[in-house]
Amino acid sequence: MKTIACCSFKGGTAKTSTVLHLGALLAKNHGKRVLLIDFDAQANLTTGGGLSSDTVDTMVPVLHGEKKIRDVIAKSMIENLDIVPANVYLDGVEATAPIVNDLYGHERLRRAIDGLDYDYCFIDTPPSLGWLTQSAFFAAHYSIICAVPEPYSILALNRLKEYHERIQEHHQIEMLGVVLSFWDARGATNHAYIEAIESAFPDKLFEAKIRRDIAVSRAVLEGKPVTEAYPESRAAYDYECLAREFLARVEAKQMALR
Repeated sequence: MKTIACCSFKGGTAKTSTVLHLGALLAKNHGKRVLLIDFDAQANLTTGGGLSSDTVDTMVPVLHGEKKIRDVIAKSMIENLDIVPANVYLDGVEATAPIVNDLYGHERLRRAIDGLDYDYCFIDTPPSLGWLTQSAFFAAHYSIICAVPEPYSILALNRLKEYHERIQEHHQIEMLGVVLSFWDARGATNHAYIEAIESAFPDKLFEAKIRRDIAVSRAVLEGKPVTEAYPESRAAYDYECLAREFLARVEAKQMALR
């Protein structure tokens, strides 16, 4: 199983949408067994996947050692796509016993998912570089950075680059790529944004860019991936392009290791 941490340093970068729709397409169109872990107390991935954020079966009791992760995995509406839900109790979980007294508490997520039988596991992290994101990075083989063509989102990439470098001092993780969402091909400053991304992460920008589409918001309200609610939408098309490019990159990495 290959584990991917999806991250950003600020909110509003379509990070959760990327996790949900990419995972849904890999499961439905490409026959992959996919696990999504909602590791954000806002629980947007949970509700977007059609589950209740009021559930007690989340990563919290798993991190506390009270349950195994298999006990909290929920089935989604898509075959081969499962979700570990989140709720508000994830917020500040690192300050609760027994994690607060565990010097290696950030390893608990990695140990929890070890041995699961999936092709891919995507971890949706909070829009910060705190303990939850750190734990996700230590559990992951790859990371995907989500950004939007706006100044603050692009400027945050240098912080994420530094964060990657610090994590790599202790754990081997590779940055798979940067996904740009809310894309408008007519944007006057697009070239400057792409140059900034290439400066921070050379040759890492995915060619597939996710255009702004109201279908994504409507799908969230329906508790479905956009690929299920509006399969003919341009967002569904863009995420399918991303899914194919994602698989090509991962498979290329695997071939290079042989």
